[in-house]
Amino acid sequence: MTASHPPLRLQDVLDEFMMEDDQGSEVLARYVREYPQFTAQLIDFSILAVSDDSDDQSELSGLDQSRIDAAWIAFSALDANDTPASDPLAKLTGERGRSVAHALGVPRQVVSCFREHKVIASSVPDDVLQVFADELEVPMAYVISAMSKPIEGFGGRQFKADGKPSTGEQVSFEQVLIDAGVSEADRSRLLSKGG
Repeated sequence: MTASHPPLRLQDVLDEFMMEDDQGSEVLARYVREYPQFTAQLIDFSILAVSDDSDDQSELSGLDQSRIDAAWIAFSALDANDTPASDPLAKLTGERGRSVAHALGVPRQVVSCFREHKVIASSVPDDVLQVFADELEVPMAYVISAMSKPIEGFGGRQFKADGKPSTGEQVSFEQVLIDAGVSEADRSRLLSKGG
């Protein structure tokens, strides 16, 4: 679990990111999870950090093009005119939802909690986030960014409640697993780094 940092300015976060020994995808994902408000800037900065400084005008490599595509997807996610349809987690219905639930070995209600933005992104191990990213065909940073946004409208499950409605606060991944009745052994498997 990552430690909470006091709110920093963008420049402080980028300086801290640059001081990392490796600005690879795992470090980038950690920073996006800790500072979701700077997702687009972190992705852009990571692309600049790994690119060479040459003025070569040759064709982009496949890796460079995929990084540009990933940054563009993340940038598009920050559009102020986002609609629920542009939320990748909203696509976790039907076959996609079943596929993720099967891959993780969890009840579909766990996937529904992700779709409804009820899970705290920093509480989810990277390998679990990668399952979601692979199924949704988006970079993991985009999944983390989407999880950090409040859900718009009434896209969640609806049912008649016995009590007063709650504010719908996010909970930890472990709590979601407990609420879904996932066994202790499966919870340990999912919460461990090797998941």
